[in-house]
Amino acid sequence: MEDKSSIFHSIHLRQSWFDTRCTKGSYVHVIGQFDQQGRCTIDDNQNMLILHPDHLISALVVADSFGCIRRAVLQDRIKATSEPSPPQTYGTMLHEVFQEAMKANRWDTDWLNNTIDAIVAKHIEDLYAIKLSIPQAVEHMRSKMSELQAWAGVFVKAKPDVSSLRFHRSNRFNTDNHQAKSTVKDRNGKEILMSINKLLDVEEHVWSPMYGLKGNIDATVQVTMQDETGERTLTVPFEVKTGKNSTSASHRAQTALYTLLLSDRYGMFSSVH
Repeated sequence: MEDKSSIFHSIHLRQSWFDTRCTKGSYVHVIGQFDQQGRCTIDDNQNMLILHPDHLISALVVADSFGCIRRAVLQDRIKATSEPSPPQTYGTMLHEVFQEAMKANRWDTDWLNNTIDAIVAKHIEDLYAIKLSIPQAVEHMRSKMSELQAWAGVFVKAKPDVSSLRFHRSNRFNTDNHQAKSTVKDRNGKEILMSINKLLDVEEHVWSPMYGLKGNIDATVQVTMQDETGERTLTVPFEVKTGKNSTSASHRAQTALYTLLLSDRYGMFSSVH
């Protein structure tokens, strides 16, 4: 009951929301519209209910639950540790190189090589732990830079346009199509022209009591998107994934949840992965 008006409100949970564990005294946040009778229906097509919104859950933890709904609880109760591995260490260093390049907006080979030298030296203890030498690590990191430069050549610019390369979601380049456009696909599979024209922040920490989520976003960027309806400028989360599995449901869920976080902070909807 709303104290000011003495109007009773009711919430009807349907479909996948039906089993939500709401009990008497639970704090909830309803995102949706109530009709004139004070009733709000929440189902798979409309509205949302956030249970205990003041208890912020990591968006990454929620995204991981798409593969295993018990994983978050197991990771919290069983503090398992594992030995560092080359993919993990290289992934961390590639993230740092990418973020430095985005901050400086520098993609030339000499600058990237100097940045790699500095970052690899900073991770010397990690390299010793996985039995890799500095020259080996530097060589491996430099071998990835042509792909990074090609991606930047397609997408990092003031306006989207026709490019000599097309960047695919599988992180492979098609050099045969010399008039391909810098496009991404939306949730419906529709191709949209896009360019990244401004870096707003790296490793941005975002908390959202509205959605009961928190997250640490690799990069927050400003993008320009063009389709038949016109041009839009949006603030979006950008996640760097260095693994081989680029179609993971948890990765897509993670960027979708980061979109919710940024929509709460900036009032914009979209995402780049």
